Amino acid sequence: MHPLNALPILAGLFLASALHADPPAEPDQALILTYFRRNGETGVFLATSSDGHRFTAVNNDQPVFTPPQWPGQALTRDPSIVFHKGVFHMVWTSNWNGRVFGYARSTDLVKWSEPVMVTPFPRNVPPIDQPLNVWAPEIHRDPVKDDFFILFSSTTPRELKDGDSKIAHDKDHRTYIVRTRDGKSFSSARLFFDPGFSVIDPVMHPDHANRRWVMVLKHELHPNDGGKNLRLAFCPPDLEQEFPPTFTKLSGPILGPGSPVRPHEQVEGPSLLYRDGRWHIYCDAFTSHHYSLITSEDLVTWHDETDQLKMPGDLRHGTVFTAPRHKIGWLAK
Repeated sequence: MHPLNALPILAGLFLASALHADPPAEPDQALILTYFRRNGETGVFLATSSDGHRFTAVNNDQPVFTPPQWPGQALTRDPSIVFHKGVFHMVWTSNWNGRVFGYARSTDLVKWSEPVMVTPFPRNVPPIDQPLNVWAPEIHRDPVKDDFFILFSSTTPRELKDGDSKIAHDKDHRTYIVRTRDGKSFSSARLFFDPGFSVIDPVMHPDHANRRWVMVLKHELHPNDGGKNLRLAFCPPDLEQEFPPTFTKLSGPILGPGSPVRPHEQVEGPSLLYRDGRWHIYCDAFTSHHYSLITSEDLVTWHDETDQLKMPGDLRHGTVFTAPRHKIGWLAK
């Protein structure tokens, strides 16, 4: 076979293997929780855990990163971090309104690079399609494309005026995506997921056993309209092979109003993790002022482990992720 003819086959094999098997467990792994407090004006906080239930704050529960003082964009809400090849990559919400989000990197979670203000929508986009807000960016490593992608929630004047917004406060959010290889240049935003109603806080994780991505997000409508809960959707491993990706229909509620698990709690800010043969979803039970945890072996039946959590006080929406313990500089101080 001619080498060029083999390229599509090799690409297909890579694609099939990229999300095929669970990566081997690495020694010295710790769970890390990012979070913010109040309105996000004080900075990013971190806590660590060895068992996924008891999280202990680092740096005496003081911020490990303080907000850059950009004009009108001086918050660090919804911090999201991913670790890859010795580097922690972080993104965050820099204000309730506006067209930007923040990015910074670190090799030890102590010293940080100069923060980058990311403007995902090009300035030449017409005003009717410019975002009114950029909420809860979540950064992911894409093993298929060998880069990073950031999902975030925005609403635009066009979306608000299309007649399907039930509640003005909910802003009729949709999910957008940008990509980066180096944290310096970012692709332009593209519409990534649109179920026809407002959703926010999307986060994804590879499902290696089934060669797919799992996405969990918040249904943003009022509980009377089926919302304020968490739901799942699935799509193929290559997010760019068909764009936007073809997702399955959103599942029924798995946590919060309308679900069999903690139906009395409105929830948001999910963080999805797979470890020890189980899926874990941590989230902010924002109306009850605490964090919740559910786990599952099959992404169908969920078990409530909230009562086993011991978390720092007053924490808000963040991300739980894994990284080598020896890379966390605060633990060596």
